[in-house]
Formats: sequence, structure tokens, C-alpha cells
Amino acid sequence: MESARIDDFHQSVRPFLLLSQLFSLFPLDGLFRPGTIQDISFRWLSFRTAYSFYFFISGLGTLVLHIYYSVAVDEMGMVEISSIIYYSLNLMGGLTFFYIAYRWKSIMGTFRALEGTFLRYPYVESSFWTLRRETLFIGITMLALAFVEDALHVVAVYHTHMQFYERCDNSTPFWKRFYETEHSKYFHYIPYSVPAVVLIEITHKIFLFIWTFMDLFIIFVALALARRYNQFYRATLRYKGRHVVDTVWQQLRLDYGSIASLVAYMEGIMSPIILLSAASDLFFIFYQMFNSFQFTASPLSEAYFKFSLGFLIFRTLVMLLMASNVHVASLKALDVLRSVPMSCWSIDVQRLSHEVLNGAHYLTGHGFFFLNRGIILAMAGTLITYELVMLKEAKDQSAVEDFCAGDKRLY
Repeated sequence: MESARIDDFHQSVRPFLLLSQLFSLFPLDGLFRPGTIQDISFRWLSFRTAYSFYFFISGLGTLVLHIYYSVAVDEMGMVEISSIIYYSLNLMGGLTFFYIAYRWKSIMGTFRALEGTFLRYPYVESSFWTLRRETLFIGITMLALAFVEDALHVVAVYHTHMQFYERCDNSTPFWKRFYETEHSKYFHYIPYSVPAVVLIEITHKIFLFIWTFMDLFIIFVALALARRYNQFYRATLRYKGRHVVDTVWQQLRLDYGSIASLVAYMEGIMSPIILLSAASDLFFIFYQMFNSFQFTASPLSEAYFKFSLGFLIFRTLVMLLMASNVHVASLKALDVLRSVPMSCWSIDVQRLSHEVLNGAHYLTGHGFFFLNRGIILAMAGTLITYELVMLKEAKDQSAVEDFCAGDKRLY
């Protein structure tokens, strides 16, 4: 059995893979035991896999129900379109995670083989901020903020419905009206019942978790990749400006090639998640900014809305910064290579320099965009432009709205 002290990627993310199983993701056996990768297995006939298929069926039913209700009963407005996009992207995210889980043992076998060199001397480091602790800190922080966001949403909606119940109409039991209003697209077709409410709430919580976990998973992978590049850079600092035999540069070139191969391998695995996450984050940032100019709400609901928008922007920014750090860390070795004395310049130093400068050391969204620092500035510019347009086109909301008539938006 491997030592629990080994700071590898799988052991770092294992607690969050276990947590994700509560939300139907990563239906793997063997995660409870901190053993080797060989202990992990995927079984088609298991409760975890059945739970995943429950979500796929209920999630697809939710999406179809929203589309049909919006076309046949309601009208296809911006709220309906945003709901359809939300369910579509997160359902595809859940399916992508299921495929990754199916291949997880093979993926982690390749990952461990390529990162193995950096778990031993001369790359292993003694530091408080290990990969495991960094992963735990960021993961717990993000999930705690997501929990606060969801709690604010529940409190805001409960408060609004209670106000309606007390001031407008108390002829229907509170909880029946609450859920029939919140999940009107379901209870338009099926009768209200407690089991139905429980199943619907489970499905919605899974959707919400996937939305956050897509960003979080990208952050975890980017942390591990950037850390290996940083380990390589810190190990090469001992050779900066010194006369070093060619066999050292040959080994360093091979080690750097291992990280480059790992990045290329994980780029193929992560591309669908990156594409879905970026599309979801960008759309809902725009959508919530659009809503901020279109309606008013109660103070509690506005507090939730502002926190939700702030958290979404923060989560997206952290994901982009962490992912772009892979490319930034890959270039650090140039500082050492440029200090190599001319008398020690060799074909291996030249090849390593070429690899550092011209290699594809970054994650992408299926090649449509590259996760480097430039995309952060591009997104910020787009958001500023969009906000200026919204300020110009914002509608006047000064008219008095009838709360009991349902004209005032809840959130």
C-alpha cells in the first residue's frame, strides 16, 4: 500500500470525489480506502451507478418538462430560456463526469505514471502548503460559499412566500403553495405529494452541485499541473548560471517532457468540462447582470441576488486564474535556461528551451479558446461593455407593483 504522505493528485481530490457521490457523481468503489489506484473500480451493477442513472433520467425529464411547459403552457421568455440552458449544460456536465468516472482508474494510472518523478527526490518538497492542503482549502472555501448562496436563496424564497401567505392568500396550505409555485412545471402535470417534492428537490440539488463542481474540478486539475511545473522550476534553480554536465540537462528535458505529456493528456480529458463550465459561467453572469437592471425585489431577495452574482464572478475568476497558472508556471524555467553559460549550451538545453517556448502548455475548451491570462482580460472587457449597454437600455422600474398580483419578482 502506498504511503498516505505521498502528495499525488488522486489522494488530494479523493475527499471531494467521496463528497460528489452524495450528488450522484463519480460512482466508484474503493474511494473510502486510502490505498492504491488499483483499489478503485467502476461497476455497472451498483447502487452508486443506479443513483447516477436516477439523476440522468430525472434531469432529462426536468429538461423536457421545462421545454414542453414553456412552449405549450407558458411563453418562451428569458427566464424560460435561461432555465433550459442551465439544465442542458449541467446535465451534459453530469454525463461528462460519469464518462470520466468510468475511465477514472485508467486516467489516474496515466496521471500517476507521468507525475511519479515529481513525488521523489530531487523534486519532492517539504512545505506546509502541499497539494492536498491547497486542494482542501480551495475546495472547502468554494463549497462553503456555495452552501451560503443556496441557504440565502432558500431563506429569501421562504420569506417571500410567507409574506404572500400572510398578506394575500392563506386558503391553501403554505408548503403546498410553496412547492407548487417553485416547481410549477412539475405540479402542472403531476399531483402534489411529499415523495414527489423530495425527488424533485434531490434532482435540483444535484444540478446545483454540478454547476459548482465543474469549476472546482477544473481548479483541482490545474492546481496539480501548475504545481508540477513549479516543482520543476524550483529544482532547476540550483543550476542557474552554473556549469552543468549535459546529462543533467538531458534528464531535466525528459522530466519536463513528462509534465508536458501530462498536460496534453489531461487537456483531452478536461476539454468538455472546460467548455461547458465556461459557457455556463459566462451566460449566467450576463443573465444575472441583465436581471439586475430589469426588476426589483425584497431586501432579502436582493441580498441573495447580489451575493449570488458576486459568488459566480468570484468562482469564475478563481477558475480562470488557476487554469491560466498552468501556462504561467510552464514558462518559469526560461529564467534558468537563459542563464546557462555559453560553454555549457548543448542540444538538450536547446531542445528544452524550444519545448518551453513552443509547447502547448495550457488547458483549452476543445481548442475554441485557451485558458491563459489573456482570456481573463478579454472576459473582463466583455463584461464591462455589456454592463455599459445595460445601463443605457435599462427600463424604468419606478411603477408601483402589486405584490399580491404576483407582479413583483421574488428573486
